[in-house]
This record gives sequence, structure tokens and C-alpha cells, in this order.
Amino acid sequence: MAGSLVLGALQVAGTLLLAPLLFGVTKRVKARLQYRRGPSLLQPYRDLAKWWRKESVESDAASPLTAAAPAIVLASVVVATFLVPMVGIVPPLDGWGDLLVVIGLLALGRFVLALSALDAGSAFGGMGSSREVAIATLVEPALLLALAGAALAARSTDLGTIAGVGQAAGLSWYTPALLLSAAAFAIVAVAETGHEPVENPDTHLELTMIHEGMLLEASGPRLAILMYAAELKLVLVAGLFGAAFLPVGLARTASPVEILVALGATLAKVAGAAVALGILDATLAKMRILALPGLLTTASLLGAVGLAVRLWLPS
Repeated sequence: MAGSLVLGALQVAGTLLLAPLLFGVTKRVKARLQYRRGPSLLQPYRDLAKWWRKESVESDAASPLTAAAPAIVLASVVVATFLVPMVGIVPPLDGWGDLLVVIGLLALGRFVLALSALDAGSAFGGMGSSREVAIATLVEPALLLALAGAALAARSTDLGTIAGVGQAAGLSWYTPALLLSAAAFAIVAVAETGHEPVENPDTHLELTMIHEGMLLEASGPRLAILMYAAELKLVLVAGLFGAAFLPVGLARTASPVEILVALGATLAKVAGAAVALGILDATLAKMRILALPGLLTTASLLGAVGLAVRLWLPS
């Protein structure tokens, strides 16, 4: 019990503190590949502090939902993050929910953010939220199918159990069915975190915005909270991929050696995800919005084929 508390505390502290740094890594990788110097790795922390000190300005049409939405969005991401094992096999909120709850929390945050963008009465906010919801109708089934492949392999929807079974299985965990599910999740991860080719996270053109379009009416501490939630979501998605498809290095006890190995493995996974997203942002162009359904449907098909292979051709 004490070992689980130690590992859980390390995950809580690490994810909350390092989320903005990984956001900075993505931006720095993109800048370097474009032959630019790029911002400092600590710039996301400075931006959060700057926004937190500024005054919030709300639309005259806004209801109390606008003020409450940032807290709800952040809470949904934080709780989902602590349901995912990243440092130890047992997640900090073990027993509070499984992968279905994580998917539901992601959907809750997206729904509340879309409502708050509509609540401000802005045309661009409404356009961004309509695009976000349209993409979500394709992302969520693909995410569920991808994670269902890992759950079926472990015969459980509990993420700690999935990670434990995958770690114990070793190389035999990586069957063709699981690799198909992992490929589906990789496509979903790009859409969930808002990177190329699904979305340009650095765009300043309102007509091309999706997630950023929903933040145009946010300012001050509300903007800081929403941006921090987006940064923490990168850690969540990377940790979710690691728990389901790459459960290497997770600690089973609180011994110093296992803790060091687990921390190193976790940092490698989330940093690898941040670098990969930076490479995608620098090398790919944003797809036309009418072409996105084809890409996201491909993720659903990969997940469905992975499940079919698992059911009909068991390893």
C-alpha cells in the first residue's frame, strides 16, 4: 500500500509539473526542423504565469457556464490522467474507473469546452466548437476501438491490469492485432492533441482554427487554465498509449531501482510523444477539413480490423 502511494505521488507531481515543459519540447522541435531558433523550453510556464496575472474579460452574452467551464475541463483531464498508470502498475486513482471512464472524461471536457465557446456568442467560437464536435464523432469511436483491442488482449478494461498483463507478456504482447490497435491509437492521438495534419496548433487564421477557435473568447486565468488542460492532455494521451501498448518500465514496487527505471521510461515515452508531434507539425501540412473524415475513419477501420483479428485469429 505504501509503495503504491509513493508511485502515485511521483506520477501526480511529475505530470502536473512537466506538462508545460513537454509542450515547449514540441514547439522547440518544430522550430529547429524549420531552421528557426524557437521559443525557450520554459516559455509555456511564462505564458501561463502571464495569463494568470491578467484580468479576465467576458462577453456580455456569457452565462455562468463560461466562468465554470475551465475548472470542469481541467478537472476532467486531471482525473483521467490519474486513472492511467504511468510510473507504477497501479494508477494513483486505482479503482475509481477504467478506460471507459477515461474516454468519458475526455468527452466531458470536450463537450463543456464546446458549450463555453458557444456561450460567448462569438461566430468564431461557434465555428470552432462545431468543427470540434464533428471531429469528435469520428475520434471517439476510433479511440474506443483502439483501446478495446488492448482490453480484449488483457481480458479487462482496467488500465492497471492491461499494463500488468502486457508487461508480463513481454514481446508476445505485440501481436498483429495489437499493432493494428496501436496504429489506430496513434492517429487518434494526433487528433486528440490538435496537431498536424488534423490541426495547426500555431495558426492565427480564424477560419482554419478548431481547438484554438474555442479559446478566442477566453482571457486571463480562464485562458491559463484551459491552456494548461491542453498541455496536460498531451501527457494523458502519451501515458494512455504507454499503458495500453507500451507498458515497459512500469514499477511494481517502490524500490529505488524500480522507481528510477520507471521514471526514466515514463520520461522517454512522453518526451518521445512530444518530439513526434513536433516532427509532424514541421513536416506535414494541415489537411482540408473535408478530408479529415477519411483519415479518422481509417483509424476506426484499423481498430476494427485489430479487434477482428483478435477475435477470429487468437494468438
